[in-house]
Amino acid sequence: CGDFDRSIDEFDQSGLTRAPSIRVKPPRVAESAVHFECKLVHRHEIVKQNGVVTATLVLGEVVMVHAAEAVTEYIGDGKGKPQVNFEQYRALCRLGGDTY
Repeated sequence: CGDFDRSIDEFDQSGLTRAPSIRVKPPRVAESAVHFECKLVHRHEIVKQNGVVTATLVLGEVVMVHAAEAVTEYIGDGKGKPQVNFEQYRALCRLGGDTY
C-alpha cells in the first residue's frame, strides 16, 4: 500500500514479477499461487452523504483461473477435475475457503 503519483507504476514498485495473462491484457502476479483473469462487468462508486466518493465497487466476470500444482488437487478418476486445496493454499485474507 502506498501513496503513489499516477505516473508511477505500482507493479514495478512492488518488486513482484509480471506473468502474461491468457484472456485479458493486464499481467498476473507470478508469485501468486492462484490467479483469476477477469473482465469488467460494472463499476459502482460508493458515495457518502456529503457527495464524496470514498470507494469503488468493481464487479467482474472470471474468464480464466490458474492454480499452481502445489495447491491443486484432483477429484475423480484419472487426473479428474482440478480444485484448489485451501489447506495447502493458506489464503492471507478472509476470502479463502469453501464459502468464497
